[in-house]
Amino acid sequence: MKKTLCLILAALMLSSAFVSCSDNKAENTPDDPSAAAPNAGETSATAGETEETEPAVTDDLPEANFGGADFVIYNTNPDTNTWFTTTFVTFEEDTGEPIPSSIFYRNLAVEDRFGVKISEMYSAAGDVKSVIQAGSGDGLDMLLLDGSDGISFIQQKYVYDLNTLDNINLDKPYWDQNARKYLSLGGKLYSGIGDFMTTHIDETVCMYFNKGLIDNHQLENPYELVDGFKWTYDKLGEMGAKVSNDTNGDGTMDDNDSWALMSWRGVLYPFLVYGSGESYMKKDEADSPYISFYSDRFISAFETITSIAHSGGDTFTYDADMRSNTKGLSNNHRVQEIMFPNNQVLFWVECVSWARALREMETDFGIIPAPMFEEAQQQYYNYCNGNFYSIHIPVTLVGDNLNRATIVTEALNSHSTNTVLKAYYDVSLSTKYSRDEETGRMLDLIFDNLVYDVSIVYDLASVNSSLYTMASENKTDVSSYYKKNQKMMTKNIEKLMKEINAEEE
Repeated sequence: MKKTLCLILAALMLSSAFVSCSDNKAENTPDDPSAAAPNAGETSATAGETEETEPAVTDDLPEANFGGADFVIYNTNPDTNTWFTTTFVTFEEDTGEPIPSSIFYRNLAVEDRFGVKISEMYSAAGDVKSVIQAGSGDGLDMLLLDGSDGISFIQQKYVYDLNTLDNINLDKPYWDQNARKYLSLGGKLYSGIGDFMTTHIDETVCMYFNKGLIDNHQLENPYELVDGFKWTYDKLGEMGAKVSNDTNGDGTMDDNDSWALMSWRGVLYPFLVYGSGESYMKKDEADSPYISFYSDRFISAFETITSIAHSGGDTFTYDADMRSNTKGLSNNHRVQEIMFPNNQVLFWVECVSWARALREMETDFGIIPAPMFEEAQQQYYNYCNGNFYSIHIPVTLVGDNLNRATIVTEALNSHSTNTVLKAYYDVSLSTKYSRDEETGRMLDLIFDNLVYDVSIVYDLASVNSSLYTMASENKTDVSSYYKKNQKMMTKNIEKLMKEINAEEE
């Protein structure tokens, strides 16, 4: 299979070989691969302990045998994205580690069921785009692209609208219904998120809290606050103010002191904004994005967030993107892995995948959703950061090749619920990294209320970076920013939708 694709590329005289891309687009990627190695399983597993490989829900696929045909998955950056639990979707053997083993048995079940051989290949998105442009991409059955790459494939119509494909049933529960709702454009869904991959779970942002500091400062139980719908911005500010302290008394607040809140701006401010139920962009009745950050409620929430984050003369929040650490670390983000386990931070906002950094932490910690703007909201929301990988089907597939690709793609998702997703959720997250029974319940709450925003996933009009930069600098004049940039942002959205709807004109 690898030879097949390399021959296609060679024929097109592409300059780069099909190898792992070295450019890592995730800003908060650890700089020490050994700290969060890809494919890392934390408990041993044997073949007998591997989860059931039958679909949890029937996928209603027809019986078929493709006679040993190849099913090739194009994958991006698996070697460089070391902070994901795994970006690899094939393994050659049972490794004895929960997630790699579950992937191995998942693939084996699908191969046996449909008579295919599943493999994956790695390269920069530009190389695959060249193959598709040349019409030679019938050797590629599935593309795994992040949003920043995926949007160009969508605009140039290199991938199918999944709604139009036989054998793909997006109503099935192994397809993420929140992603389906939020990431469609003009009624079309080009990027599918299912149980097949776990990167969108890794990318989900949550809030960790230090139970020792809760007890030492006699603070309210965060779980009880969440359950009682009393976990709000104001409660965050109230509790955090009791913890921030110049611990060593040197007159300077740095990474040696105690902090109410810790994160980095590209994660922190979107997390808090989306907790309010507001968003940078929403969609109209035609399923077209529109700017939504200029409403009175959004502005009020944004001002409250910024005020709390910068309270006490910037003694409340340790922003790892805005401060320099004193530990000699080349990547300042990594200081978070020292400060939180060292009981210096009450609340830490980061992606779910960073739970692995806390496995040796002595003090117990918990996980909760983003706070609400106000109690009257009575609904928790959590957002998913935009660097995850989603499923795309290339338009170079037609006829029997397309039929085979869609059947196997659907099966890979249906067979993943009892295998890959279960291993990730029950073994590696809820059991290994959590310290209490409430964690699983809180994670259910977080994932059930997951919000995706096209402006973040597809990086539309640079809205996300502009607003989190504004908040990090303690600026809140959202109205002026909107008035200054509204025409440009609207024009970008209109151009995107015109390209997507071009076939209907």
